[in-house]
Amino acid sequence: MSNTFSTKVSGRVSSRGWAIALGLGAIVLATILLIVYLDRYRARVSGASAPTPVLRANRTIEAGTPGTIVAGEKMYTVTTLPKKEVLEGAIADPTFLTGRAAAVQILPGKQLTALDFAASTTTTIDSQISDFERGISVNLDSVHGSLSQLKAGDDIDIYIGVTEKAPGGVEKPVIKLFRPNIRVLAVPTVEGGNLVLRLHTRDAAKFAFANDHTRLWFVLRPAAGAKPTPNASANQENLTEGLPRLRGR
Repeated sequence: MSNTFSTKVSGRVSSRGWAIALGLGAIVLATILLIVYLDRYRARVSGASAPTPVLRANRTIEAGTPGTIVAGEKMYTVTTLPKKEVLEGAIADPTFLTGRAAAVQILPGKQLTALDFAASTTTTIDSQISDFERGISVNLDSVHGSLSQLKAGDDIDIYIGVTEKAPGGVEKPVIKLFRPNIRVLAVPTVEGGNLVLRLHTRDAAKFAFANDHTRLWFVLRPAAGAKPTPNASANQENLTEGLPRLRGR
């Protein structure tokens, strides 16, 4: 009798222990799962709120505007938004605009996205100028200098040959700097064509006059790192100034 009672009590205690152990295990597992869930939730919330750079238009960008002009004219501002507010394909690096053009009109305040810009190989003159810039054709018959090596995209210094009155009223020829650092937009593809230069609109009439009534000299500038061009001139009197003398003479 006593053995039977002892066995029943022992069995009840054993079952209760297992129930308690299973309950504690479930609590521990639920706690672990809750911690993992909260950790992932915090990561998602933190990621969604992470500051993300993006370009936003600061003026209206018309469809067809080359990306180089958008970048060169700073038609955007760099701003930072929470990641969850950044549009799909948003542009953060201005170099992305190179070789592309606006595919649609972009209004001020809009984020710039990859869908707003399409690949472009346009080299039309009007796509390379903006604001007060203009393109002017120059007759090759009026030009001297490094024409055989000249290509679109080069920068040049332009000199002109004119006559000036010396003391006594005598007119003497002189060559002087006309305009430094002028961009070549196009070179002729056939014989007898014209060069196209980029200039400020205030200089258009002077360029036109110089093209018709003077000789122009084009001097190539370095592709990068060019120093300022001195405002120098040359005439019969100063032609040999600064030239090294030959030994024995």
